[in-house]
Amino acid sequence: MMYLLFFLLLLTIVGMVSSRSNIIKQQKKIAALKEQWSQAKNAEFNFNFISIFNEVNKEKNFHQLSAQTKSDIDFDDLFCLVDRTTSNVGQQYFYDTLSKPTNDVTALKELNEQVIFFTKNEKIREEVQQLLIALSNNNTYFISSLLGDQLPEKPAWSKFLLPYMACIFLLILLAYFRPILFLLLVLPFSVNVFLHFRNRNHTKRFNKSFPQLNVLIRICEKLAEKNIPFDSNTINKSIQHLKPLQRKSRLLTFDDATFKDELTQALLYFFELIKAFFLVEFFTFYSMIKEVKNKQTDILNLFKYAGSIDSAISIASLRAGHLKTCEPFFLPDEKQLAGKEIYHPLIENCISNDITVQFKSILITGSNMSGKTTFLRTLALNTILAQTIYTCFAESFHTPVLKLHSSVRIDDNLLDGKSYYFEEVTVMSGLISEVKQSGQSIFILDEVFKGTNTIERIASAKAILSYLNKNNHLVFVTTHDVELAALLAEEYALYHFAEKIENDEFKFDHKLKPGPLKTSNAIRILEMYNYPAEIISEARAISKNLSQS
Repeated sequence: MMYLLFFLLLLTIVGMVSSRSNIIKQQKKIAALKEQWSQAKNAEFNFNFISIFNEVNKEKNFHQLSAQTKSDIDFDDLFCLVDRTTSNVGQQYFYDTLSKPTNDVTALKELNEQVIFFTKNEKIREEVQQLLIALSNNNTYFISSLLGDQLPEKPAWSKFLLPYMACIFLLILLAYFRPILFLLLVLPFSVNVFLHFRNRNHTKRFNKSFPQLNVLIRICEKLAEKNIPFDSNTINKSIQHLKPLQRKSRLLTFDDATFKDELTQALLYFFELIKAFFLVEFFTFYSMIKEVKNKQTDILNLFKYAGSIDSAISIASLRAGHLKTCEPFFLPDEKQLAGKEIYHPLIENCISNDITVQFKSILITGSNMSGKTTFLRTLALNTILAQTIYTCFAESFHTPVLKLHSSVRIDDNLLDGKSYYFEEVTVMSGLISEVKQSGQSIFILDEVFKGTNTIERIASAKAILSYLNKNNHLVFVTTHDVELAALLAEEYALYHFAEKIENDEFKFDHKLKPGPLKTSNAIRILEMYNYPAEIISEARAISKNLSQS
């Protein structure tokens, strides 16, 4: 009796210690979430993993940012700043969202309401984040692999497996009566172990995804019970559809790192050999792959559900930070756009600017380092953010629904043997093809055709910029060519960035000003760097003659 009481007391103490330990862990998680709120992530970003869902998600969308545009606006750096997601599922979903600006203003406003909900309800938000933490394992990135259209197929030789395994079972049965026959099982045992690990190696990416899919199902079940503004009716149906898949996945490999004691490890290794001998994982895996093909819609529903919740919390965290943000206002499809105090969030203490577009596109002149290219990128990224996360870096931002196309950063493609000019021609050809497509586009261009001679550059640029400016399309372009500005004065409103030279130093205010640039300081810069007087004098004379001709 005393032993029983002692045992019960011991269990009680262990339970209390365990409960206390769980409470402390929970408190630490909550403290970490509170500390991270409104802050940018201090973590490494593996875009090979983060972009998987974006690569496999073939759903129709209004617009997909091109690789050129992503490079032009430093998309990955922008993502690192605005991503405040808790889970890897949310991070992949958020990346896909930013890559695909939408024309569904109603959906954007619904997203905004969800963001506001999490902003106002801190307790619920933290409870949801604690659930999402379970989806932050690195293997969680591979759930999205199940959504692709290139799932692994059974190897051709698998059609011989059933009769082969039937022979093994028959041999085992006969060996029961003639034990000497057990020696004959050594060969099929070796073959099956080889096939087991060979298949696991070839399907490693997908094997990692199934245990994490279980976690996703479990977390979505719990999220659906929360009183949050996300439709859970479809989710509950998808969860039920995926239950058989969840049960099958338990036959796949356990994560050995989870188990620490030697006895458990030994039992797991023994169980692993049994599974290998009977090719349990092989048959289970391809059975599950077949089922996945029929239930990709259900998996996608859960992925988007958890991802959209995490994304809404991420946007709420971004808005709560020190960077000034605003909600965009969407205009009708006309040649108009207005931004007040728009700025580039990746530039510390960035100078903000105002811009108003009415019936004309915009041509900007100015010297290097004056702010032209930064302004183009500022406009481009705010256009994207307006149509993805309903949040802009500005005092206010009014815009139509737009498709963004750009040509800002172009490099010589020496490996393909292309010159800078040919790269420009290739990129510009893609932009021109968008003019006749449906919807309204915005074209962001920096120094059109700077890879060729002046006369043909100006002639080609004028013709192309007039073509891009058709219909309601908006064009924002920078140039050093004052001749181009004069040729386009009827179609484009002219703006400029200027600088001053004081005490042999450049002074940039980085403010956008209306009208054409009327000053030039290229020769003055040569003079500042102590070029010989003979060179300065001749350059001034030639410049004067050219301007008068």
